[in-house]
Amino acid sequence: MHIGDEVLMDSGDANWRDDDLRLPLSDRGLAYGHGVFESMLYSEGEVALVDFHLDRLITGAERLGIAVIRSNVVSSLDSFCAKLALQEDTICVIKLILTAGSGGRGYKNPDEMNPRLVVIDSPIPDDLDEQRAAGISLWRCSSQLSVNPQLAGIKHLNRLEQVLARNELHRQDCSDGLMFDHSGCLIETTSANVFLKTRSAGWMTPSLSTAGVAGVMRSILIERLFPSLNIALEVRSVHEAVLEEIEEIFVCNSIRGILPVKGVVSRNDVMATYAIGSSTRDLQAMLSKLYPCFA
Repeated sequence: MHIGDEVLMDSGDANWRDDDLRLPLSDRGLAYGHGVFESMLYSEGEVALVDFHLDRLITGAERLGIAVIRSNVVSSLDSFCAKLALQEDTICVIKLILTAGSGGRGYKNPDEMNPRLVVIDSPIPDDLDEQRAAGISLWRCSSQLSVNPQLAGIKHLNRLEQVLARNELHRQDCSDGLMFDHSGCLIETTSANVFLKTRSAGWMTPSLSTAGVAGVMRSILIERLFPSLNIALEVRSVHEAVLEEIEEIFVCNSIRGILPVKGVVSRNDVMATYAIGSSTRDLQAMLSKLYPCFA
């Protein structure tokens, strides 16, 4: 299912240009990755976790010097969802791409910036139910994440490190790869955040103060799910050596929800296997209770 994409040409008035659905070659998102994006689950007429997504979009845009009016983004998204609502039993992924618009000499911003918003839809992954129930396995990526506190946390358009990592040769029984920084600290996977439990330190999730994407689902887990279940959680640096002590591990994002991890490939290509723990199942159940679209 695809209803086409739409482009917001003016950051002040949020005017639609339905007759111009192509990005011009002068767009700074295309030229420099100057922009941010959000991938959101649309189900039963609603965008899941939409306020969290919009908060992150606006925060990321501001970090990149892109001034955008939230109400204009909301209006554009509502217009798009109204078209989706005309189709029965629609469940899909909506992607918002906000660029800095066109213009500027070289890297310098134009004197007057007019951000551009692209809204597109795509089918949901067809393996969601299976992965949520049976879990996934992960390989260890050779590609490393750069340390850059100015860009850490936001979901900017430059995802070359993830592209390189995702296209590494890897075992076919693995669905995603763990990514580390240059000092050997675990940050995330190519498309999800990581939570793990060890025998000595309990539950933890990597700090994203220097690298990585602060996922919307990660925020839900930290702020709501772990506290609701009275499970202690520490946000901290997680060195690769900690992986040798794993008792329970899962990954998460705002499309797939919580995915248990049943195996992680070691440096010598041996698969370390894990049982799907009770805490992971409890967190999945709580997420489904709060947001049924992740059931």
